Amino acid sequence: MASDTQTMPVSLRIMALIGLFFGAAGLPVLLRPAATRALLGLKNTPQMVYILRIVGTMLATLGLVLIVFAITFWKTA
Repeated sequence: MASDTQTMPVSLRIMALIGLFFGAAGLPVLLRPAATRALLGLKNTPQMVYILRIVGTMLATLGLVLIVFAITFWKTA
């Protein structure tokens, strides 16, 4: 029987790190679309706020899903 102190396999660590990257990239876009727009030099249109919030939500969600999957697979293995 496997113990709970096993280290996470490299493939799952990579998955979790990719999830952290996407989560870290998505949160500023989601929470501060005006700052992201200014940083990227995008036009100030009403649609841009919605576009950036949608993109931020998708990136943050992808990061969260990857992290949860990596931890779940690690704990069940």
